[in-house]
Amino acid sequence: MNIRYALSLLLIAIIGASTKVAAQLPTPTLIPEKETCIIRGQITSLVAAGAKAKVKNVSLCVDYGDGNLVQVASTVTNKGRFRFNRDITPTHPSMLYYITGLGKEGIPFWVEPGEVNIVVPTASQGANAKVSGPTTNTLYQAYFALANQRDRDYNDSVAALQRSKGNDFMATNAGRDARQALRAAVEKQWTANRKQFVLEHKDLPLAPLLVQRDLLPILNKESVDQLMQAFSPKLGKHPYTRSLSNNIKALNLGQGKEVPDIRLPLEDGHAIQLYDLRGKHVLLTFWASWAPGCLDEMQNIKRIYDETRNAADKFVMVNLSIDKDKETWKRSVKSLGINRDGWLQAYDSQNEVSPAAKLFGIRDIPKCILISPDGKAISFTLMGIELFARVKQILAGDLYYLRDENAEVGK
Repeated sequence: MNIRYALSLLLIAIIGASTKVAAQLPTPTLIPEKETCIIRGQITSLVAAGAKAKVKNVSLCVDYGDGNLVQVASTVTNKGRFRFNRDITPTHPSMLYYITGLGKEGIPFWVEPGEVNIVVPTASQGANAKVSGPTTNTLYQAYFALANQRDRDYNDSVAALQRSKGNDFMATNAGRDARQALRAAVEKQWTANRKQFVLEHKDLPLAPLLVQRDLLPILNKESVDQLMQAFSPKLGKHPYTRSLSNNIKALNLGQGKEVPDIRLPLEDGHAIQLYDLRGKHVLLTFWASWAPGCLDEMQNIKRIYDETRNAADKFVMVNLSIDKDKETWKRSVKSLGINRDGWLQAYDSQNEVSPAAKLFGIRDIPKCILISPDGKAISFTLMGIELFARVKQILAGDLYYLRDENAEVGK
């Protein structure tokens, strides 16, 4: 056989085999597109009239569960219309957002994959806005409609009682007692309906938020625990589950009790959780640059830093400022000389309110809180030379708080 001809046949066979193998390879898995929520809004009065809206900023704010709104974007209306895009990621999961800048109250809605439409009657009537969109927005409205059903049930019951007993009976003490009994019955049913609603939607972040804001104040600990245990495991690290857990801890805060897992927005722009520091003793100090007592105590805390700087593997210090102005805080950190390696500087004032300070029940500053490696409060009142001595004692390996039966109770 001609050598050149034989080589040609071999080459054809190789190409054919390669083509066959390629055809048998699995189809590559496509990376799913990033999930996005598109928020469209319009101010009806301006759109209907065809008038040009005055240049007006509206903002998109997120609620992390502590009731304070954090602005994440802003835009200018165009003929009464506005639009935002918000990506849904593990870092920024589906949560409750607000549109602000239209009236005194923000317009609440849920950000989740899909499109949200917001119709505002006038630029000053944000509270009367109509929101439509993905599933959670519909459920959110349905939940609050349960209150309307409660009122209808009560009014129907009172009307039936009046028809049965007459007007004279309704004006007596017995009539008033009967109405109170009816009110108690519908309130009990309303609570049962709300609990059932949460259980039916236990896989949505809506559930822990509703429990925290609506049911936690009226349910006992056992009932709240049952609801939390029913939540989907995928909600375990959601900001709203963490916020609910924090509020439960705040109700029982004291020496020897687990402290809330607060968010610590650091000086470099990143944020960590207090629980990220587990495994080390933590000195958490609430302070502000405008408080003379804080400036005095900061000199003592500097001594503690010098004492512990070589023990970073077992002790960490966190200064949490509640200054009203972020730039003032940054200047103070620098001027006080506390921007040192390993000394965490955080800022937690949102609209002049500190969510962390509220959880810890801070009424005066400075407030130094000593926390054990397993996240339990050791002390709420140690300061000055006594705090310095206790820290040295801990660093020497003497965990006095584990054996001191007369240890202070947190205040």
